[in-house]
Amino acid sequence: MKKACLSLIALILLSCQGCRAGTGRDNARNPPAVSQEAPVQAQPAVALDRVQDDLAAFMSGFPGTSDAWKGKEEAESWRAFAKSAAEHWTLFDTAILEPMKKWAGEDLRESGLVTKTLFYPFGGPDFVTAFAFYPDSEKTVLMGLEPVGNLPDFEEAGPEWTGHFFKDFDTILSDFLKRGYFVTEHMNDVFAKNRVDGALPLVTFFLKRTGHSIAGVKRLAVDEKGEWVETPYAPLKRLPKRPYGVKIEYVKSGDGAARSVYYFSCDLADAAFRKDSPLYRLFESFGAVTTFIKSASYLLHYGDFANIRDMILANSSYVLEDDTGIPYRYFKRQGWEIQLYGAYAKPIEDFPPIVEQKDLKAAFEDPALKVRMLPFHFGYRWVSKIDNLLLMKKPPGKSGSS
Repeated sequence: MKKACLSLIALILLSCQGCRAGTGRDNARNPPAVSQEAPVQAQPAVALDRVQDDLAAFMSGFPGTSDAWKGKEEAESWRAFAKSAAEHWTLFDTAILEPMKKWAGEDLRESGLVTKTLFYPFGGPDFVTAFAFYPDSEKTVLMGLEPVGNLPDFEEAGPEWTGHFFKDFDTILSDFLKRGYFVTEHMNDVFAKNRVDGALPLVTFFLKRTGHSIAGVKRLAVDEKGEWVETPYAPLKRLPKRPYGVKIEYVKSGDGAARSVYYFSCDLADAAFRKDSPLYRLFESFGAVTTFIKSASYLLHYGDFANIRDMILANSSYVLEDDTGIPYRYFKRQGWEIQLYGAYAKPIEDFPPIVEQKDLKAAFEDPALKVRMLPFHFGYRWVSKIDNLLLMKKPPGKSGSS
């Protein structure tokens, strides 16, 4: 039993051995061709969890490999969802993902070569944007207030429940695929109906839609000694106390090594994310990371998020963020190498004027800084399409702090 309860830190280090080997509007008049087939994948060297992978495929609008799913795939609710998911995904892929991936292949090439762990606080279940920017990351660490939740049990569910699930799931997904971020209020409204249960189904959907296979799903929790414990996936009977998480091992098409995406349901405000807390110690154990921040509600502008801000500045070799992340002045003051993309605009009306950055606005308007074009749109300004990203590289010898 003790062997099964290895600390999560040790498991993360072991899992890395051998691993070195946005938004657009729908165009209803010219809809793209829709494919119901899963992406073709080379046979992976890593053993897959066929049960979880078939469930993920079905939940993502793809047919499974087992005959057990054939009858369920004939249901009108699933066929309607599969069609809608394919249409929305194709539009999102064309308008957002492909430009993102092309841009990342050029402008994030240097940071991508050294990114083994991608740290994505405040990103919720948004694996897809993280993967578009840093596809070769061995670990992707997602965080949000949303519960981890459970995968749907279609064996126990009847046709009526299944139909409602796919309708609710489509609501959350179409919201994201239109805007490039989750609207928390909309997501919580769907979660309250107790059919789509937390972030786990969404992360799984993004994994399958980006052409991955599932090798395993594990629960992550803190034991009575304050240590992280990894256990096999099982449905949660009640909502645990934060922080807790999930780890999904997945295989990229044609890749011989498993990679991992973590999602932690957690509060990153200083009152909960203390420097002696299990979650802080776990994140600190990751060592040098690349941090990505977008649509983060400007939380890192405030004093009660100093601990997570200090950790990012201390542990990140690179930071890629929009203006909702750590204020520009911290990087400028510490001498980080900074490249600006896109254009700056005042925060949308949902946020107070205090988070406006006049120094960042001036930087974007300074011709000497040679601001580069951003060839895609995502984030809070999905209507005005005035977007920005900042890529920061830490100077040698800097530890970083507020």
